[in-house]
Amino acid sequence: MIPTRTEKLRFIVEEMHIALHLTMQIADPFVSRTIARHVLIRAKSFIDIIRSLRKPLKSAAHDTQELHRTKEAYADAFAEYFQLSRDRLGAHVQDFDFGKRIELWNDIEFSKISFFVEGARQIYESLITFNLPGYIPYTEPPELTDPNVLKQLQHYQRNIEEHSGIELGSDSLALTRNNTSASLNMTPVHARAGQLALIRRWIALEQDLQRIFSSFPRIARIIKARLVTDLVSFCDCLVTRQVQSGAAQEMDGLDRLVVAAGESAAPIIDFVTASNFDTEPQLTRAVRDSIGAHVETSDTVSISSILSNLDAYDLDRGLNFYERMVGTFIKTCHTVSFLRMYAADGVRIYGVSAGSAQAVSYIGEAPTSQHPSSQPSIDDEDAYGQHLLRWFRGRDSEKGDARQFFQRAFTGSAVVEIIVEADHFDQGYSQFSHEFRRAHQFLVTTLAGGVSEPEFLSILELIRACAGLTPYQLVEALVRYGRDSPHVSQLRLWLICHVLGEIASAPHASVREFLENQSRHHIWEIALEAVLARFKTYVLSEGVFRINHRGATRIDYDEFVGSLTVEMSETEKSITLLAFASAFFSQRIGSCLRPFTSNYADLQSQIGTRCSLFIVGDAENLAILKTLIAAHDYVGVCTLMAISLTASSHQFLREALLTGCCNGTITPATHDQASRNLASCFLLRNNFRAAFEIISNLASRNPEQVDLQIQAVEILTQIPDEQHEISRRIASVRQAYKLTTSDEQRLVDIETEIARRAD
Repeated sequence: MIPTRTEKLRFIVEEMHIALHLTMQIADPFVSRTIARHVLIRAKSFIDIIRSLRKPLKSAAHDTQELHRTKEAYADAFAEYFQLSRDRLGAHVQDFDFGKRIELWNDIEFSKISFFVEGARQIYESLITFNLPGYIPYTEPPELTDPNVLKQLQHYQRNIEEHSGIELGSDSLALTRNNTSASLNMTPVHARAGQLALIRRWIALEQDLQRIFSSFPRIARIIKARLVTDLVSFCDCLVTRQVQSGAAQEMDGLDRLVVAAGESAAPIIDFVTASNFDTEPQLTRAVRDSIGAHVETSDTVSISSILSNLDAYDLDRGLNFYERMVGTFIKTCHTVSFLRMYAADGVRIYGVSAGSAQAVSYIGEAPTSQHPSSQPSIDDEDAYGQHLLRWFRGRDSEKGDARQFFQRAFTGSAVVEIIVEADHFDQGYSQFSHEFRRAHQFLVTTLAGGVSEPEFLSILELIRACAGLTPYQLVEALVRYGRDSPHVSQLRLWLICHVLGEIASAPHASVREFLENQSRHHIWEIALEAVLARFKTYVLSEGVFRINHRGATRIDYDEFVGSLTVEMSETEKSITLLAFASAFFSQRIGSCLRPFTSNYADLQSQIGTRCSLFIVGDAENLAILKTLIAAHDYVGVCTLMAISLTASSHQFLREALLTGCCNGTITPATHDQASRNLASCFLLRNNFRAAFEIISNLASRNPEQVDLQIQAVEILTQIPDEQHEISRRIASVRQAYKLTTSDEQRLVDIETEIARRAD
């Protein structure tokens, strides 16, 4: 009895010291406090176990008065300072007054935490006077002086410092962090969503630490204990837990609060119904109850057996189920309009400066005032090159900073040329002047100087990302490269036409001339993309004009569209009309649909008539065609057509339809079925990797749909050297979901095929 308890006490004190050491080495107060929660949880367990020693010590005729006074003073101090924090910010995440939560969070500071760590050590060391069986004198954990631990902490700190800028914080502790645009979570449903956003932050942070300290077993156990505790808290905040009425753990989950707010909780309800929600979280809860939020006090359970259970716990399995819960939470946020900001928690915000308010320091030092860092010159060629390299690297934080720099340069660098543009119309013309700046010229020079294909694609991405501020100048730079540089590849010509259509700058003489020339290109895909770009440019410019002038018309739709397709064959025209129809639902052009409603309806009718000619006599497919057109799913129309076109005489049309969908010329609608149809296009082209990425993304966004989870695995079997990932995904699906006989058979078929290949 006594040896078991003293062993647990020593374990707790050691973990508290290790956790305290971790908090001391990290300068970010939020990260330090997140780790310090472990001390609060272990301190409560220390109190419970040291109190349980009094009776057996008295039975053994020991004088426990001094021990009793010391431990109760320790317990009273803990109750005053940290009991509530431990209960509602550590072991659980429960309802709390908004301001009080922030106050208690900021009260978690080094001086107070170290008091309870040292106090626990002193109480444990005082037990030496009792000469207890199994008592081992306390020694400092070696992790406190291990230079490799310090090295890893310093590396983690550098990673934190690299993330500069302002971010959106919708979690319930956003106001406690620097450089965060915080929101208030005052109503019950907002408060719960904010708590879920907070737990996501904690878990992401802990996953980073878990990777860093995977080779340090005792630190890894501390982080693992925090992870299992927070996983359970996320589960309890998402789905209402069935507990006895009046229990301390009783609270409404997001599912019930969303319904109480008059909205649908269907994503959560459907996921709970489809998944093993009644069993999977319980595996994590069992570990959480014995070593995560508590240390099991029973004398019949040794600390070694508890740690064995923690070590044996399949964290990857728990995190896989957690990711499905996160997907459910995000889908709910997108479904309920007033919760959408919680799906955007952590998004970087550009174009704003940090405020003067500072996060409360964890180590007790006065916060230092922030001084805006000096910004690189927007007229410096070296700065252009450096930021372009940052953009090429692909890391989100670096790309964001590079984009912000170029946005400043595109709008404020020195003017090198004034371009005058005239817009002619029936009543006269308007004249515009555009300032072509040094940063725009840098793009022309860089492209003409020669860049690799990945770099060229990245520059196009940069142009699109910055096009909202200076669209005219950016497409002018792109046209000058495409027009004036010799030996521009066919792929680059296609890409230039595609980007010109997406930005849709008009009036713009050089762009119009370039696209007119490319629309006569001997390569059909380039010609089609140029024609589509001209169509998009017309719809955007004419649509804005009509909206601003109460329906007045400047250029007739039928006349313009007719001029684009007049020289096309009937097959080419069919493909082009599908591309036009899909463009009306693209992100940029779709806002101008209203002035062309009747034209779009006529376009749908033409597509229905043309496509039905290829599936005559098939009543089922004709009905599907009608449904797809009504759903604006022109990728689905192309997929249906490609499946129906089996004759060799239709080979060009079939391949052109699939190519148009796979390269984005024919834009998928925004609903999930359109994405599934796009995946089917890639499958028909044997591009299994692209199809897998689409379906895998859909499966993540729709965790309640078992079919998508299995379909992703089925596609993965077509990709070489993925046997391990296939097995992992199959196991995860079986663990997470209630499978029908049909579902299980699909998984068995996959396993059979993989085994056959291995023989």
